[in-house]
Amino acid sequence: MNDDRIRLEQLEIRNSQNDIIRMDIRFTDDGRKKPLVIICHSFMAFKNWGFFSYLSEQLAQAGFVSIIFNFSHNGVVGDGIRITDFERFTQNTFSLELDDLNSVLAACVENESLRKIGDETKIALLGHSRGGGIAIVHAASDRRIKALATLSAIATFDRWREHQKQAWRKQGWLPLARDSSISPLRLGIGLLHDLETNGDRLNILKAASQITVPWLILHGKEDVTVPSKEAESLAHASASPATELMLLEHVGHLYNAVSLEEDGYRTLNIVLSTTIKFFHRTLKGNL
Repeated sequence: MNDDRIRLEQLEIRNSQNDIIRMDIRFTDDGRKKPLVIICHSFMAFKNWGFFSYLSEQLAQAGFVSIIFNFSHNGVVGDGIRITDFERFTQNTFSLELDDLNSVLAACVENESLRKIGDETKIALLGHSRGGGIAIVHAASDRRIKALATLSAIATFDRWREHQKQAWRKQGWLPLARDSSISPLRLGIGLLHDLETNGDRLNILKAASQITVPWLILHGKEDVTVPSKEAESLAHASASPATELMLLEHVGHLYNAVSLEEDGYRTLNIVLSTTIKFFHRTLKGNL
């Protein structure tokens, strides 16, 4: 259910490569500056995909300024609801996504309209799946981040076997489906070069060992896309004594929320309630 008190504003910014990043900003307009929660969407997703708008709305209703944005090379044009720019998708890399996130953080601190509603001294990251990995790597080196929550986060960006990489190098791209009529999406050689060239910077477990802020790790035990052992590896690697690991029984990668009809968002609401309480406690927003 939509809350009429929640305002939605849209903002376009540019990353360091001059690519456009589209942001949806939600908040309740009561004249008070609020902690900011930046949501990083997952691989093959976007800000208007699935449950991400719902996450953003619920965080705003709970007293935060929530920001959900499209990574610049996720393949979505404008405010589209599907991936249509296949060439841009092919050009994406992990480093580009980190640059995008850094640009969003810069806007939180520098943009006049955002500074009026958001408290730039209380910023948290919330990432799902690959977006969780991006959030972890960024949080490890950015002192502006005061809390981190990850949902079904990956523990490594390197998710391909050697024979796949050999084919990738040979043809210059890696298809996401054997039949291009099913999915024309493919990964460009730049992503593999990024992984191999910047492996140390893109080491998620190493980044986890440098996390010192409160960190909530949520993961479903029946996740077959990203096994829950990756969540356990992240928790074990974390340097923060305030890291919390919560493994959910009978829950998969998308928290039974592929659609509202799956379980009425009951599982997702448990995840949200836990996450919101965590942010209330760690950001000390007096909400």
